[in-house]
Amino acid sequence: MFSSFQRSSAERRVRLPYYVLWMAISICIQDLQINCQFHTVPDMAADAYLSRCLTLSGLLNADDPTPSFITLLKFPSLQRLSINLLCNGIPLTMDPVHFWRDFSDMHEFFRLLNLSRFIPLRSSYSWIDWRLTFDLIKDTLYHRLDVSRISASYRFRLQLWFDELPLMSRLRFRYPGLYADDSLCPNCGIFMETLEHFFTCLPDSLSIIDHASPPVSTRTKLIDLLDQFVRRLAKKASASPKARLDFNSLLLQLQSLPTIGLASLRNYSDHLTFTGLWFLRGFIPRDLSSLIMSSSGLSRRDSSNIIIRYFLKLHREIYHQLWRPRCKMKSLKDKAMDVTPALLRTIKSSDFTNFRYDTSPVNFFSTNESLSPLQVFEWSSLGIFWTHSA
Repeated sequence: MFSSFQRSSAERRVRLPYYVLWMAISICIQDLQINCQFHTVPDMAADAYLSRCLTLSGLLNADDPTPSFITLLKFPSLQRLSINLLCNGIPLTMDPVHFWRDFSDMHEFFRLLNLSRFIPLRSSYSWIDWRLTFDLIKDTLYHRLDVSRISASYRFRLQLWFDELPLMSRLRFRYPGLYADDSLCPNCGIFMETLEHFFTCLPDSLSIIDHASPPVSTRTKLIDLLDQFVRRLAKKASASPKARLDFNSLLLQLQSLPTIGLASLRNYSDHLTFTGLWFLRGFIPRDLSSLIMSSSGLSRRDSSNIIIRYFLKLHREIYHQLWRPRCKMKSLKDKAMDVTPALLRTIKSSDFTNFRYDTSPVNFFSTNESLSPLQVFEWSSLGIFWTHSA
């Protein structure tokens, strides 16, 4: 394949599979001064993206106080390789500024994934659609300068993504004097409230539970919400003029995807594990995006927009139908125990930032370091304002 790439014209190369990989190989060959010839662009003026990139690369002046590409050369070798890729005389398929925005944003995104709470994902990188997952978290995180001022529903999505929902299993470590002896689920009052239990809680209707409001059958409601989600996807994808599967065939495949967890939830028991937990947190599985794209005949962008639209709708429904009723029951339980919001603000565990549950303590990166002027400019141009606060 590389030999075919080497013999191809510059215009054809950009359409070959693994274009970036072959370009990286060609750059290494050139850097090592190996005798290997590659085609270049005969007419630079005909390639607007290349011309713009070369103009930007010409701003490399140490005396220039304005943001320039000189800061890019101080980044790790992978990022320097990307800049070389943009400026080596090969036609570009996208604006270099947009390319760098996406690249630097994704770089910061994957730094977050080094937190210890994401350790289980390290063996599952291949099944996640990271581009789609990144777009989802960016849509959640950067609606305001101060994350603490975002709406309750956005805060719910953000806490869910980071596995930081104030569930009883976590509150007992944060406030050991208040919840250490009573960290049971406020809905069923039987099991410890972990994230998985929150989604799979199914109170016994015959049990007498002293609640001012009736318990919620979370598992049953979540099954209905997930079923609505896959039906919306199947209806939209099968309605495409280029659709390759009808509604019923696509729906059956969506319902059986283990990464979504619908089948797992329907057959759930105390001896099984809910397989859709990462999906509900906001990590979109690759098999979902691939299935929608292949069955609908739509482009990746259009398929991704459909998934994002209906996933955000699913999250809003989970927030209103599952999380808010749970919080209401939790507040009633706190009221019975004379635990007020003011008391929670004043009483905190001395080990608040290093509590342990299921994973090692979180090791925060040096996120209080200042961004370079170029990074600040590029992030703000996207409407993204990174707040440096652990």
